Amino acid sequence: MVCPKCGKEMRTGYLFSSKDGAFSFAGKVPGALENAKNTEGFVKLTGLKAGGRTSVGASCCDACRMITIQY
Repeated sequence: MVCPKCGKEMRTGYLFSSKDGAFSFAGKVPGALENAKNTEGFVKLTGLKAGGRTSVGASCCDACRMITIQY
């Protein structure tokens, strides 16, 4: 994959979480006591994975320090 910012070739691999974590996206990071699903713009990227790390395929540009994912 080519970096959308600089046009150089990106490395392919995985973006992964700490154990039992899940990835989400929103306009802001909700507080620890807030229900994340109620945050404006919330998108669930991955579910929880008990006993292992959650991961999603990704590409990384070392020059721009940009990561792209497809969920």
